[in-house]
Amino acid sequence: MEGIGTFILVLAVILAIVYPPETGMPLVYGTVLAGVIYAGKTVSGSHFNPAFSLASLMRASLERWDFPYYWIAQLSGSILGALLAAFLIRCNGTAVDLPPLSFDPLCALFAETLGSFMLTLVFLHTSVPAGTETDHAGLAVGSMAVGAAYAFQRITLAMFNPALVLGLAIAGLIAWGEIWAPMIGAFIGAAAAVSVYRSSKPEGE
Repeated sequence: MEGIGTFILVLAVILAIVYPPETGMPLVYGTVLAGVIYAGKTVSGSHFNPAFSLASLMRASLERWDFPYYWIAQLSGSILGALLAAFLIRCNGTAVDLPPLSFDPLCALFAETLGSFMLTLVFLHTSVPAGTETDHAGLAVGSMAVGAAYAFQRITLAMFNPALVLGLAIAGLIAWGEIWAPMIGAFIGAAAAVSVYRSSKPEGE
């Protein structure tokens, strides 16, 4: 489920970035994320983001022996989604060649950290163990993804997800040498969100 959900998310976001109107990417990101969260909640807990899995491990809601499988599935889904997106973009010859996305790395690091913090905090407060039904996690996390992506998209990639960043690099939308800032920012933001989550819910941690 983690691989399938990440595959769908990466595929949709890459196509939304490439084809106009590019400003609609946050809406695609948030709505697709909400959909896959609802689809996978009872199967895997619906992470679809290595930073979410790291936060869940730190929160002790993901077992240590399951953690590597989550990352393997997410990264595999990201690679497949990016390869299929790249094929679809080029298969009919109508896609416009876009220059790789570029941004100031320090500004991007700060913005990705903030966005990942916001997204992970909502995820932690609404997530439940795999196999448990929930009414609002998809809507909450998806809505935050839309808002955060709109807020930061002029400063950074606004992905807040290492699997999405990897997918963009594979699809040629970002230079490999520039992925460190959004990658590191996502993990720092997720770790910070765990600390805030624990301080706001001491009785449960």
